[in-house]
Amino acid sequence: MKTIVSVFALLLFTAAPLSAQRTWIENTVGVGPRVGWYESTDADEGALYYGFQARLRWGSNIGLELAMDYRDNEMFGAGTIDLRRLRAEVMYIPISATVMIFVPVGSWLNPYGMAGVGWYYTITEYQLRDAGSTEIRRLLEDDSNFEPGYHFGLGIELPLTHNIALNFDARYLFLGTEIRSIRDVVNLDTETKNSDGIMFSGGLMFYL
Repeated sequence: MKTIVSVFALLLFTAAPLSAQRTWIENTVGVGPRVGWYESTDADEGALYYGFQARLRWGSNIGLELAMDYRDNEMFGAGTIDLRRLRAEVMYIPISATVMIFVPVGSWLNPYGMAGVGWYYTITEYQLRDAGSTEIRRLLEDDSNFEPGYHFGLGIELPLTHNIALNFDARYLFLGTEIRSIRDVVNLDTETKNSDGIMFSGGLMFYL
């Protein structure tokens, strides 16, 4: 997380001397890379993610973003057996679509609000370390499937030239992934971990 913040700070510092070159970005399309950090509410550890985004700018106020990312494994506790802690590793490959409303402040500062939906190919693998009975292994069985989700958030775009811009945003994601955890070993009682969470990202856009 500290690394991501440092990269964002460096990009902002680099952008400052170019402020005089900034112009309106509108009625165009662009693509670019992005990197970020995601952490679910119940996760023990968050995950770095990276990918590509494409944005359509319609006028100076409306935008549409399509993105595809790869998200490293998040770690979740899956219960404790004989003092050994079980864990679940969850990896996502999300494809998302987002509507964006820009509120330009001059030609060099473009705050925006956003809301969208996504489809998350989710791979859940339980690290059992040879612990547990057949029943427990059946309850904590590896899984992979597509999960729908939706998100909303706020961001800011900083044009460097008429066709290059930096963007930074924060989004809250609602995702229905079921990550099971053994709550009571004797009764084989389970609970579901919450995979909703917050994500921070920064990107570099190249517009036509």
